[in-house]
Amino acid sequence: MNKQRTFRSIMVALSAMVILFVFSAFSRDGKDSVVQRFKSAIMNLDYTYHTMPDEFDYWPECGIRVTGSHLASLISLSDLQKMLPCPLYVSGPHHDGKWELENDDEFGHYNPEAITYLTSIAETMVSDKQFVELSKLLVDKYLYRQMHIMMVLHDALYDGSYSKEERETIFRTSVNTRGLDYGSNDVGFFLQLLNLEDGTYVYGNIDYRFLHFWARRWSDGTIDQFYQLLSTVFKAYHPEYEFLAETYWLSEEDEEYAGEGETYVVIDGSQLRLRLGPSTSAETFKWGDGTNRHPKVGERFLYLDQEGDFYQIDFYGHALWVSKKFTHLD
Repeated sequence: MNKQRTFRSIMVALSAMVILFVFSAFSRDGKDSVVQRFKSAIMNLDYTYHTMPDEFDYWPECGIRVTGSHLASLISLSDLQKMLPCPLYVSGPHHDGKWELENDDEFGHYNPEAITYLTSIAETMVSDKQFVELSKLLVDKYLYRQMHIMMVLHDALYDGSYSKEERETIFRTSVNTRGLDYGSNDVGFFLQLLNLEDGTYVYGNIDYRFLHFWARRWSDGTIDQFYQLLSTVFKAYHPEYEFLAETYWLSEEDEEYAGEGETYVVIDGSQLRLRLGPSTSAETFKWGDGTNRHPKVGERFLYLDQEGDFYQIDFYGHALWVSKKFTHLD
């Protein structure tokens, strides 16, 4: 009897070990396939398309919504959910395998477990130094600017300049106004002009939307998990990053140059060329495929400066020049 009981115990233990081994191998293979899927997506950043036809497309010099729209063309919500061991959202408007990116009234509340899992995927992915080196040009071209703005805004909130109460007031204001209140004193810091290392500016209407992302993550309790995910990727591609507030805020001289937001340039002509200098011989601002980019008739852009027959405008963070002949000041 004792021998039978001992034999049975050994068989149960061996069975458990086999099951554990098979499960571990399956989990490992599953995670490896997810890593490869994300690597493939990054290597295809040149081939994204806009999934929100009613939203103006200014990829890649864009805000977080248009960025999400393009990334959704690489991995759909349905595909992403299949890769995860748990639901991506615990509540919100996204359903039937589709993101509702144009929904301003509701937002998805992320599952912290899912973001933690995606962070582990990101850690595995960027531990491949050869892949990081191979994909760096694409990441810098399409995602560096957005990730950089998000890092700066998050770090500015947590660098000790704001108390927990002040920070929560900033987040609460953003959530309550759906990210549309530009005038509140409680959220004034991000209305300052950001000056990134590449010499371009980021104005309040853009960085406010990035702040609104962090506010929503504060609201659904995943801000720490998302920051870990973001910083894992960003610092793998830019290990030299070190946040110093004074590095990013414009000086008074620069702010005066950039304007106070009181004057705008309104586009009157169609197919108007954007130029890198105040001259008809200056190079034009182009899309990634080499074709010229044009503002739409009626669009308004912050006035920065003027020289000769040209106004300088903030075109989604780029200081560009347009002809006075086909524009007017407002």
